[in-house]
Amino acid sequence: MRSKKILLLLFFISFAIEPFAQDLSYAKGICRLLCSDEFAGRGYVNAGDEKAAQLIRTQMKEMGLKGMGDNYYQKFGFEVVCYPDRVQLKVDSYDLIPGKDFIFNPGCPSISGTFNILTIDSAILDNTVQYKQLFSSKTRNYFLEVSQVKSLHLLHPERLDAILKNQVKAKGLIYTNLEKLTWSVAQHFADFPIVYILKNTLKEKPLSIELKIDAAFKLHQTQNVIGKITGKKYPDSLIVITAHYDHLGMMGSFTKFPGANDNASGVAMMLDLAKYFNKKGSDYSILFIAFAAEEVGLLGSLYYTENPLLPLQQIKLLLNLDLMSTGDKGMMVVNGTEFPDLFEQLKFQNSIGSYLPSIQARGKAANSDHYYFSEKGVPALFFYLMGEYHHYHDIEDDFEALTFSRYNECFQLISDFIAGF
Repeated sequence: MRSKKILLLLFFISFAIEPFAQDLSYAKGICRLLCSDEFAGRGYVNAGDEKAAQLIRTQMKEMGLKGMGDNYYQKFGFEVVCYPDRVQLKVDSYDLIPGKDFIFNPGCPSISGTFNILTIDSAILDNTVQYKQLFSSKTRNYFLEVSQVKSLHLLHPERLDAILKNQVKAKGLIYTNLEKLTWSVAQHFADFPIVYILKNTLKEKPLSIELKIDAAFKLHQTQNVIGKITGKKYPDSLIVITAHYDHLGMMGSFTKFPGANDNASGVAMMLDLAKYFNKKGSDYSILFIAFAAEEVGLLGSLYYTENPLLPLQQIKLLLNLDLMSTGDKGMMVVNGTEFPDLFEQLKFQNSIGSYLPSIQARGKAANSDHYYFSEKGVPALFFYLMGEYHHYHDIEDDFEALTFSRYNECFQLISDFIAGF
């Protein structure tokens, strides 16, 4: 039934298209779908990223974009750790909720059991006898709570370093003072579990911890999704617009990381631009690439730059879109200082239209899918919007949290910038 509802919504948003303007209702519809339960956080559980790729391919087909690769797909694989089954945690008498009350380190290995907690303090670390006792076999059945000593001035700071690296071979470590819970993805198992608990979740000093964490390691098959508009005057020269569609997926059977701003918003903007230029036309050919596996380490864009479907030398400009939902404070341009002429052209376009309150530049950064292109000599800029939006890699980055402030203005700026290139 849920799949039928998604198909109906997809049908609606596909035909609610204004031919020569941005379409905020369309963008919202795409974001809502990508953040829904059906897409399972667009990760590596319940075929989440595969379903997202199918949605994007369907949109490109219905727009009439030319499919590149294998029916719009460029397939590749990578290794990843995921958590499709049990993720349960109890500290003393408190059942904690994954994502809301606690997270664990990316790549946390499977673990099941109940263990005592030993709180490490400065008295233990500064007392040579007590410190040496930590290396006994007894400690190997404990979790070490290390929040209290992380920021203290110690007589022997190297001892704290040894504890944080778990050289005493305890079962794992616990931090109980996290201000915010943000997760990530790993390609390999960590050496030991680390549990991070949100500040003020526990009312007392913790004494025991019960964990049931089922980790899985697999070779995951995925795909970049690629469509093309052929240029009117310069068909062999390319403007490339990119956005990654993957996110963190699931932490267990029930906890989803929706990835609304990161990066359903960028995918929606990319597809909205595809609709616009497919109707309006372009002097240059425009290649639209939805990348997989950005959150695992920019693997989709790395794979493409090593296996380009069209020569990289044909690319005259690449624009990468990420975190595109809230622009009250303007837009940041990564690589803006690397390509000052392009940055000044963008600022000039913004001043003409008075679209965004600020356009700022950063230097080179390996923080999204533009990176490997610019390393290959492609003029590549990464745009992200700035505003009062504070959810990142957490369970609250959901569709309902998106503001879409300045979406229309940002769309107009980018489309004008491309059209005037």
